[in-house]
Amino acid sequence: MAGGTAKGEARRAALLDAVVRVLERGGPGAVTHRAVAAEAGVPLAAATYYFANIDDLLVSALLKATEEQVEAFASLETPGIGEVARMLHNWTHHRRAAVIAQYELLFLAMRRETLREAAEPWYRAIENAIGGGERGSRVAALAIDGLVLRILWSGEPSTVAGIEAALGDILEASAALP
Repeated sequence: MAGGTAKGEARRAALLDAVVRVLERGGPGAVTHRAVAAEAGVPLAAATYYFANIDDLLVSALLKATEEQVEAFASLETPGIGEVARMLHNWTHHRRAAVIAQYELLFLAMRRETLREAAEPWYRAIENAIGGGERGSRVAALAIDGLVLRILWSGEPSTVAGIEAALGDILEASAALP
């Protein structure tokens, strides 16, 4: 990574935040060094200095988004369904751009090998937060992933209580697995 100064780190962070906003508006095809630099309010040269190519920029943005989400799950000391529901509501309704960006990057990871390893910690974080048996937590994590996608495209469930009810259904069904 280029730049170890405070100014360099601030520019790099601004560029990664800009990737999220560009992804939300236009998808991965809209991410160019020029678009990201303009969104971040930095010179084009800064974008190409800190990120040699678009893959480097996308991987860095995916890692940052994933780290933030993993930290959010890890911050739940003894996560109950209510805490997870509140976190998911906040994430999908108040940090929507970051969530959409992460999913855009996950979809891109289906076609780009360089992004695949960076995507995996998100699923492990959900599984760890849920606990329970290996198979049940894996199934629940996959279902929660589907719930998040549903919230993003339909806006439902739109309340913490609605998300909590959906999580209850998911956990009940996954606990019933042999």
